[in-house]
Amino acid sequence: MKQLVPPVSAERPAALRRGGPGRRAITLWILSVLVVGWAGVTAGWPGPRWRVWERGLEDQLLMLRGPRRPPRQVLVVPVDDATLQQGSWFEQNRRIPDWARGIGTLPWPRAAYGKVAARLLDAGAAAVAINVVFEGPSRNGPADDAVMQAILRAHPGRIALAAEMLEASDQQGSGALTLVRPELYVDAIGGQAALGLTNTPLRGQGERSLHPEAYGRGMLPAQGVQPFPSLSAVLLQRAGRVSRQPDAGTALNVYGPEGSFLRLPAWEVLDPNRWRQHPQRAALAGALVVLGPVVSQGDDGYPSPFGSLSGLELLATATANSLQGDGLRPWPAANRGRALLAALTLLLAAGLALARRPLGWRLGVIGAVLVLQLALAGLALQQRQLWLPLLAPAAGLVLLALVYGTDAYLTEGRERRRLRRTFERYVAPGVVAEILADPEAAQGILRGRQLDVTVLFSDLKGFTELTRQRSLAGQSELHVRQLNAYLGAMVEVITAHGGTVDKFIGDAVMAVFGSPVGRGVLVEARAAVACALAMRQALSELNRTWDGQGLARLDSGVGLASGQVVVGQIGSPRRMEFTVIGDTVNLAARLEGLTRKLETPVLFDRTTAERLVPAVAAPVSLGAQPVKGMGEIEVFRPAAPVVAGEQRMSGESAAPGP
Repeated sequence: MKQLVPPVSAERPAALRRGGPGRRAITLWILSVLVVGWAGVTAGWPGPRWRVWERGLEDQLLMLRGPRRPPRQVLVVPVDDATLQQGSWFEQNRRIPDWARGIGTLPWPRAAYGKVAARLLDAGAAAVAINVVFEGPSRNGPADDAVMQAILRAHPGRIALAAEMLEASDQQGSGALTLVRPELYVDAIGGQAALGLTNTPLRGQGERSLHPEAYGRGMLPAQGVQPFPSLSAVLLQRAGRVSRQPDAGTALNVYGPEGSFLRLPAWEVLDPNRWRQHPQRAALAGALVVLGPVVSQGDDGYPSPFGSLSGLELLATATANSLQGDGLRPWPAANRGRALLAALTLLLAAGLALARRPLGWRLGVIGAVLVLQLALAGLALQQRQLWLPLLAPAAGLVLLALVYGTDAYLTEGRERRRLRRTFERYVAPGVVAEILADPEAAQGILRGRQLDVTVLFSDLKGFTELTRQRSLAGQSELHVRQLNAYLGAMVEVITAHGGTVDKFIGDAVMAVFGSPVGRGVLVEARAAVACALAMRQALSELNRTWDGQGLARLDSGVGLASGQVVVGQIGSPRRMEFTVIGDTVNLAARLEGLTRKLETPVLFDRTTAERLVPAVAAPVSLGAQPVKGMGEIEVFRPAAPVVAGEQRMSGESAAPGP
């Protein structure tokens, strides 16, 4: 009775292997929750550097959205370079009309501002805000102040003047604030209610450009100073309008670069001949007008996504935002709400991604959620002027993708190593590389499938008796060494002919041609027969070596059969082997046993014989022979007798088939 050698493969089930699916899933969930928590905290309570990045992303989205059309109800009348150049031209030619006197340089005569405001109001403007702080008496004398006072009294409740909050010097007390206002015009304009601050919160690094109301209604009370309205808020009040948004908690939503608003240069309003026929006069009906100096800003203006803005453009932007209610607001407003929204977004993405194991699914879910998030953020910004948490959840999604990608990479590496260890026990390295080129197909091979193969069984004759004799003689080590030399040589021959060593059963060798990958049934059958002859040749060479060592010669029989088998990993969860099963396997084993009775070293069935021709000489039929458990089956041998030491078959080489 043969001594059974343990199966080559004894893989533990996946659930028991270190780092199995269950443990890996728990690890992925833990990492996902950590990413979710990080994104939530970052979205709700961002650090200084993160706020800089977030503002940069917001600016990029605003630029991607592009400039918007500002409301037609807000107009800008600038004292610009063109106006100053016009006044300078008149002065150089010494023919200065009354309307152009003193307009070639800054500061302008106060009467000139008053005349422009009066003409705008007479043309239908609802209210005018003059963005100049008239501190103290005019440098042009009392007459200039008197003209301005007369114009203010002539248009009660329709002109807003600027005031400014200044920080006192160290000598007056560090940190103290002083209100600078046009004292000479307070009574003429109807009291302090017509004054508005020109102060605008400076945009710090990582901060949004806040509405001017954030200074007078937020920052001043925080320093113990009574709140004071901004000039834009007073302009709305003078025009009988109300803000459609909470200005103090809103960021400016700029409409585009400098010059986005409709502009009427101040000199065109002052010139009576030009003003009577001006095409833009009709646009003043019910308009809110901001008037003030605008010179080349360079880098000294207020920063915005579209470049530097002048103070007058900023005032117009604030007024238009309040009028339309389209200033930028974070949503949710509370830190906890933003943290919760970001965390829920990532938690949903992680839950959907981990519902299935393929990496393509997980990355697809992450990508879909990221695109959806970008679309919703853009839509909220475009339609509702709301700034949703974007950078933190987007970064969290990228981190999740990296986590899942790294896990898939490591898992694939472990799986490839496992598959390589599994298949290298059976097939040649070249075949292993071919299998591992498609890991999914390799998994299919392990799970089981039907293949048309040629099965080879080889067994030593009289080896059981030789084992008994050497055991009694205390030569077990010598016996094992000779057996290992024989089996090693047989494995080399089988591998060289493209076969797969299925298992060792004592001194018996089972090999399969066409599994786990095949070269075609004809090629595999011819290679199997050629392998059988080469095994006989290798045994002959071993016998010559053993003769010189005084060891017993060995002889073998080889049986082959071709047909359908089931291929896969078979066994219990604790002990499995990659093998083939089916009638073809049983027939090959029976034919190997029949070689002793027929005294023919190599036998094969009709299917194998049919696959040999015409590539080699037709094999010789030995007629129908009784095969245990299968009835009578016609068997064949190679065209010429084969003995230990022969490798040719009617002149044909024993190399693998064509």
